[in-house]
Amino acid sequence: METINIDEIGIKEKIKNEVQRFKKFNQIVLNSKDKIEVGEIDIRNYCKYILRNGTDGEKRELLGCLKSRITLKEKQINI
Repeated sequence: METINIDEIGIKEKIKNEVQRFKKFNQIVLNSKDKIEVGEIDIRNYCKYILRNGTDGEKRELLGCLKSRITLKEKQINI
């Protein structure tokens, strides 16, 4: 993941949407009035998290934001 070129603008937009979704969840379901603030985001760690724990749709969206060419050959992913 360290050598892959990433469209950081696209990823940041996805993170922003995810944080907004979490805020709404907190307010509606948990009746929380706490203010959630987001600090500096490590995009590469976010990508690793999505690839390990995300849904198939999230993984597909993430792969769409990669600038590097990825190939699958003989059950191995190559960059």
